[in-house]
Amino acid sequence: MSSARQLTTDYDHWLAEQIPVVAEEVTRKHAEMRADRFRFLRGTYYLWLARVAERLPEVLDAARVPIVGDLHVENFGTWRDKEQVRRWGVNDLDELSWGPWLLDPLRLAVSARLAPRIAVGDKAVSDTVLAAYAGSGPGKAVKLAGKRGAHLRPLVPEFAHPKKFYRHLRNGSPVTDVPAPVVAAAERIAEPGWTPQWYDREAGTGSLGHLRRVGVGDAADGTTHAREAKQLGPGTAVWAARLGSTMPTPDPTLFLLVMGAISGPGAIARVGDWHLRDLAPDVVRIELSGLRGGDSKTLLTSMAEATGTVHAVDPTAFKVARGEARELDPRTFAKYVDTMVDALEQDFTDYR
Repeated sequence: MSSARQLTTDYDHWLAEQIPVVAEEVTRKHAEMRADRFRFLRGTYYLWLARVAERLPEVLDAARVPIVGDLHVENFGTWRDKEQVRRWGVNDLDELSWGPWLLDPLRLAVSARLAPRIAVGDKAVSDTVLAAYAGSGPGKAVKLAGKRGAHLRPLVPEFAHPKKFYRHLRNGSPVTDVPAPVVAAAERIAEPGWTPQWYDREAGTGSLGHLRRVGVGDAADGTTHAREAKQLGPGTAVWAARLGSTMPTPDPTLFLLVMGAISGPGAIARVGDWHLRDLAPDVVRIELSGLRGGDSKTLLTSMAEATGTVHAVDPTAFKVARGEARELDPRTFAKYVDTMVDALEQDFTDYR
């Protein structure tokens, strides 16, 4: 079995052969991974796939659906769709692929176990995630103003002041290296007359090292707007193919399919291996950390249901997956979660 350091070195070298990487950010990423086990999980999706293959190969035999892949409790947030309706659901689909349905709820439950200050017990985490996923179905992401969003509305944090929010985005160094097709695409999904200045941007643990830029500027009506551009590369599933035929399989057609089915953000686009999205004061994440027990469980339930909504983009495949989820003994799922928590704890200790 390769160590966490060996697999990390291998992945880092592979990624550097695929896209330009920012060496300073990679160094910072490793520092974050050594400092916190939840950040370690977020930054090591490649290691997660390797450990599942070694410790729980039966998980990889589950029915295959469109999966999020690099799923965790901070992978959910709010957005405005094309009709400017505010919705909540999975908001990071950088690692979309075809894969075993079990990978997503398993990783979601493990992340909830590792995230700080979660007021839900270990058994309740596993039971809640499995039951909510088994009861999920197809449809659009939750409309916050609607009946399905009533339980989420009180948990949405206060929005940052717009001036402060955009001033923070301008803290990065000005850059001129954003490819012209990416700039053009950002302008197409922005308000009329938007004239941005582009800046360097650092955010998230898993994507540190990837080129990440943010354009900030005023539109013709005088309002300020921002669009983020991030170079994704080929996706971790491409690297993981060496681990066996049961690994997730990339499919570039899934992104638009999922966006259309769940009514994803209106200001979003893909250009080659670059991902473009809206950044705004009211595009926020509901934090599990610090919530009361009942609210934490409610939000975790919604997260598992939102995961099922992504999987249900292929109704035929999801029907099989949901059937397997309903037949899976909760005690078995809990053991899967324990196994992966233990694997991550060992790797985190060794890596440090």
